[in-house]
Amino acid sequence: MMLDFKDKIELPDDMKTKFFNELQTLDNIWWGMCFIYGLTETIEKKANREISDGTVLQNMPPDVRQCFEGKQIRYLSFGNDPALEWLDKGLLYSLFQWYAVSACNYVRLVDYLAKQINPEHQELVEYAKKVIPDVKWFRDKIAAHPARASNNKDKRDNEADRMGSVFYQVGFIGDRFRAPVWQVTVKKRGAEMFNKRSSLEHNRNAPEFG
Repeated sequence: MMLDFKDKIELPDDMKTKFFNELQTLDNIWWGMCFIYGLTETIEKKANREISDGTVLQNMPPDVRQCFEGKQIRYLSFGNDPALEWLDKGLLYSLFQWYAVSACNYVRLVDYLAKQINPEHQELVEYAKKVIPDVKWFRDKIAAHPARASNNKDKRDNEADRMGSVFYQVGFIGDRFRAPVWQVTVKKRGAEMFNKRSSLEHNRNAPEFG
């Protein structure tokens, strides 16, 4: 059974029974991720319909609408956009968070199985960073535990991380929802601190795991 097509991690058939529960958990996580994907896709399609049929344009001020009439629009939306007031922002943000946590759980379990196959398999943290670096960042700083609410004695999070973790980090760019969309810069005693710049976009093609 192929667990990771890119790194060619394959679980031999004679190990399937031994790791039945782990494989069942992977299957459960996978179907949950597909469900989250489907909900997000439905919201994304509605947003694109309202942009393409002119609904969003009509909600703009007359002088702004006049500038765009008859032109192809590439829409960017962040924060409290009146044109997308129908959007359930809390649900959409939660979908991104749920997906990120689930994806990291999936990868962590694949990593565990890889170690059972080959004890020399790379360390957990490095594997997750390699496979889904932006998703892992979003999970670590926002989805699993907001950096604002964490008290890292080893200073893994800086003030920019803490501020960015409580911003609304989902935006609509072009025809896709993406997260995170804000990069925060904080100056302290002349030094600049940044939260990691990354982009976790809703993927039209659900990832394939074997």
